[in-house]
Amino acid sequence: MGGQAKWRKAEIEELKRQSPEEAAVWRQMQNDKRSVAFGINPESLDIAVPAAMARALSALFNEAKRTGDIDPPVTLLYTTINATVRGLSDVPVACKKGCSHCCYTWVSVTAPEALSIAKIIKRRGDATIEKIRLAYQQTKDYDFDARTQHPRPCPLLEEDLCSIYDARPKVCRLAASGDAEICARTFHNITDENLPMPVMHVTARGAYAIVMTAALRHAGLPYHAYEFNAALTRALETVSFRQACMGLKTRPPDYRVADGTSPEPAPLRGITTCGLPPLLEEGAGRKPLSPRHAVLCEVQ
Repeated sequence: MGGQAKWRKAEIEELKRQSPEEAAVWRQMQNDKRSVAFGINPESLDIAVPAAMARALSALFNEAKRTGDIDPPVTLLYTTINATVRGLSDVPVACKKGCSHCCYTWVSVTAPEALSIAKIIKRRGDATIEKIRLAYQQTKDYDFDARTQHPRPCPLLEEDLCSIYDARPKVCRLAASGDAEICARTFHNITDENLPMPVMHVTARGAYAIVMTAALRHAGLPYHAYEFNAALTRALETVSFRQACMGLKTRPPDYRVADGTSPEPAPLRGITTCGLPPLLEEGAGRKPLSPRHAVLCEVQ
């Protein structure tokens, strides 16, 4: 029996075990997964693929709330982003193996990503966990603007290589620059130059941020971006995604979002978010987000 026939047989068996309502949701998710197989095209104005991606992720997040396994939606997210990046292979970038300048700045991550990465860290043992906690202690007192003035390497950076490369956050997957020398000066706080980021990568990152936000909100989960060291430290204290969801029942007093309010409780208690407001017009009391600031930070 060929691969397609085996897949179809498994699909039929799965549908037999489900109620009509569950079967309808399952069919929709399978169709959506096929729709996003080649990733979101940042050059396209068609919203069908981003909508399909949001639906599929939302369904998987709801399933994760039931099973406690956060890996399926995170895997779909990363697989789809990888497809998008492959589609941008003709865009010239200076990034290459061993180029780690952007690993010294603030990195944003969503709660599901942090929880998924934490599972990998736990398997590596106490030494790696302690590196994460130490990095958090070194950076916890810096807000976003101050962090750009105090470069610190990612605790998972080893000899200028990402030690969790296959599981790295979505912002890292879509980070790109046209000039590594400018990155070296900027990320190490030597100059304050704006980074020459390819428009297609920036557009793709924005699209996936919107998709992730929509999926999490629709699933009734916190949808903000958190600082990586803080998020990972808290995630390491969380047993499972099901336990993390319990945080939705209470609102921790020190949970801050981009505009300084607390619209919803967070499963990773004590973590501040990106700390930046949406782009505002001049005179609103906040300066616009510069390309330098926007590389690995999502504003939601």
